[in-house]
Amino acid sequence: MVRLGEKLCQTPEEFKAWSQNLGHESVLTSFYSYGDVPDYKQAELLRKLSKPAENVSPDMEQQIKLFLQFQQKEGNL
Repeated sequence: MVRLGEKLCQTPEEFKAWSQNLGHESVLTSFYSYGDVPDYKQAELLRKLSKPAENVSPDMEQQIKLFLQFQQKEGNL
């Protein structure tokens, strides 16, 4: 179900709602428990990320900044 949510959800908020619907208290439960990305998909995503983003909303930029701050706080970056 987590993999399906990864494909269907378009925003972090949608995935959070999906995660809650699965009974996970935290979205990180979904990511840490079920979020492994296969090697081929990881390479595909990183190639996609290497291209400049188009039309990134200010809201999304803020969410990315908050995520990076969280990762630094947790020692994952």
